[in-house]
Amino acid sequence: MKKRYLTLVMALGLLTTTSCEKEFLETSPTGSIDAGSAYATTANATAAINGIYRAMVVRYLSSQGHFGHPAMMIILDLLGEDVVISNTSNTWHLPEIRWLAHRNDTSAGDQLAYELYYRLIGNANIAIASIDNAAGPEADKNRLKGEALGLRAFSYFNLVQLYGKRYNGAAKPNTQPGVPLVLTPTTDGLPRATVEEIYTQINADLAQAATLLTSTRSYKSHINLEVIKGFQARVALTQQNWADAAKLAAEARKGYSPMSATQYQDGFSDISNPEWIWGFDHLEDQSEFFGAFHSYMSSNFNSTNIRVSPKVINSALYDKIPTTDVRSKMWVKTPTATNSIVPTGGVRAPYLNQKFRLPGTPSTSTMGDIPYMRAAEMYLIEAEAQARLGNNAEASTALFNLITTRDPAYVKSTKTGTDLIDEILFHRRVELWGEGFRFTDLKRMNAPLNRNGSTNIQSSVVVLFDMPAGDKQWEFLIPRRELNANKAIEQNPL
Repeated sequence: MKKRYLTLVMALGLLTTTSCEKEFLETSPTGSIDAGSAYATTANATAAINGIYRAMVVRYLSSQGHFGHPAMMIILDLLGEDVVISNTSNTWHLPEIRWLAHRNDTSAGDQLAYELYYRLIGNANIAIASIDNAAGPEADKNRLKGEALGLRAFSYFNLVQLYGKRYNGAAKPNTQPGVPLVLTPTTDGLPRATVEEIYTQINADLAQAATLLTSTRSYKSHINLEVIKGFQARVALTQQNWADAAKLAAEARKGYSPMSATQYQDGFSDISNPEWIWGFDHLEDQSEFFGAFHSYMSSNFNSTNIRVSPKVINSALYDKIPTTDVRSKMWVKTPTATNSIVPTGGVRAPYLNQKFRLPGTPSTSTMGDIPYMRAAEMYLIEAEAQARLGNNAEASTALFNLITTRDPAYVKSTKTGTDLIDEILFHRRVELWGEGFRFTDLKRMNAPLNRNGSTNIQSSVVVLFDMPAGDKQWEFLIPRRELNANKAIEQNPL
């Protein structure tokens, strides 16, 4: 296994990609500390855990378009049908939307997720192995260990969904290859564990984290008990464990209220929003500039990407949104200078994105916060899970409680069965547009990719319009660098 799995946390919450070599540990060069020093005290450990969170939002593979987890959010939606690049004037993420990058084992789009999430896992493993011996209050050790367990579970959940086959709740145990299961600080090459084994570990980590964490935290950018329950709800939904998904989603959103219609139009860039359960709090000293999420997804940052190739919504999806729904204002079907916000000289493409927006017109700063988990998602998980259980009344109520905050004219659904599920999934697509869920939603449901029937999806942009459910191309390839370094691992079907 590649030594990048075991990166070391630097002082002041930064991460180094230096591998765990004997000389490095002995010399402890300025700006870096070994694992023993990092976890000698809970104060040091707090800085180390902060470094793991920071590693979620830095550039990987020296590519400004592959800036950690926020880039994965963009990529996973571009692999679906709802987030669309308006034209080919700018080439960032074209290989991803065309389903080329994740099927090329040397591409940045294929390597990003593997390197990103295993870096988080490697550092979480150090934390989990070390924190019990740290000097400091027991409550602090519990909190830090719980956060590390949550980060490890979050990372494996992302990895197994991308590099493994979908989880089939009707075919347990899921013996298909997943990813290597690394639970201790090591650089030894390991074979791929099964999908079932990965999910078993994810659930075990989350269960343990839930016993260690409380609702209290200093920053919304850090994991607390509600975030863990949100993770558990996501995992249960993916495993088709409907009862747990509904229960845990309801618990995760307690204390978080749906945003108002006014707040919905604020630009999705402020972590203080009452609906955000977890997100990235973008600080001034952590700017990725042209590699930041809002450099690609906002309507008004003054970047070449947004000026010439802004993101738009699939017209077939948008045209189903009622005009009474505040979410209809998140995109503009026929944009003009008076009804849409773009940077100076920016293209105003049909169905133009206005959901993600930064202060200023145009904005010269990418200092926007990023939503990782919102209460709206939990309402939608609860509704879908209840509907799949056949609990139509409970599902309709959960959906109604969310959608009436978006559309005052919405009438509580009387649909049942598949029709009710389809209604819930429609709202999920609209609500979570641009937040990184569509590819994994299609995959977990064993649904095909279908980009047909739109007036604004151009063949020159997407190239590929259809992908059957279950096709081998739903699996990311194991990166070539990993295959070369780890002789125990096997590639996915080519």
